[in-house]
Amino acid sequence: MQIPEIVIKAKQEGWNHVFFLMNHVTTIVSRMVIDAYGIDKDKTITVSFRTTNTSMIDSLSIEPERHWYDRYMIRLFGDDPLGRRILKNNYLNNEKFILYTSWAYKRSVSAPSVNNILKFNQCKGHIYIEEGQASYQSKTPYSTYAHIRDRSLHVEDLEDIYREDAHAYIGILPDAFPPPIPSNKHYILENYRDLKKYYKPYLLGKRTIGLTCAIRRIEPEQWGQMLEILIKSMPEGGVIKLHPSFTTDIHTRRKIESIFNNIAPDFIQLCEDHVILEIEMLYESKTLIGSLTSLSRYAEAFGSKFIDVDLY
Repeated sequence: MQIPEIVIKAKQEGWNHVFFLMNHVTTIVSRMVIDAYGIDKDKTITVSFRTTNTSMIDSLSIEPERHWYDRYMIRLFGDDPLGRRILKNNYLNNEKFILYTSWAYKRSVSAPSVNNILKFNQCKGHIYIEEGQASYQSKTPYSTYAHIRDRSLHVEDLEDIYREDAHAYIGILPDAFPPPIPSNKHYILENYRDLKKYYKPYLLGKRTIGLTCAIRRIEPEQWGQMLEILIKSMPEGGVIKLHPSFTTDIHTRRKIESIFNNIAPDFIQLCEDHVILEIEMLYESKTLIGSLTSLSRYAEAFGSKFIDVDLY
């Protein structure tokens, strides 16, 4: 198996491996990276965002405190308080590390700014890991020199998300990180079946799973209509999995859960948030129903079926 040279050097030099976990996909890819490359758990650090569950990775876990003003500080002043809180951790301050992340936006109004993390002296490089649908879009890595010259902080750049000085791009399906990502930096892992060692299935026997769209796709008054469309598409029952954007805020989750309880029949239930569908499909084939997401790709790869329905 080919291993990125910086990972080999990090293991030889005793550097830490810091994983930014943004969702379930980044968690399972990180677990696969650790196993495939033989990374010592004592040298592994996870940083959890969006309340991402890190229990699959037995290592030191950091869940940085977030404040309402973080986004405004970086938007207005180019400051990154969340990034500073992360770097204050003693394990990052005192030892060299490499960073595994899903993105490093050229211009970002969202904290943390990965570019600020990469400026830190103890950070010796970075690797991009698959996070879902965005990892299958064609993106041209941007020049770090151009980033230094371009100081605009008022517009979030959703196109420029990868720096050209990354050491590797690691995915789990062959078409992850398509060209123009350099082929010599492209790594695909195939040890996803080993994920079953770290995860107990919760949906055995539940063969039909409805998927809501992301919260940004619809207005709050359309939530009930979205759920009704899914319910009508599941005549034999099953569970509905809320998109993570509905579950990171407790008030939002309670609101959509209340709507669901008022309209759902007894034979359809809400799925627990900690369930990882990508691994559930390794235990038995499922039928997933929803608007096209990265799960449509994983369903095909893992022997399940995806049915596209118009939710918005």
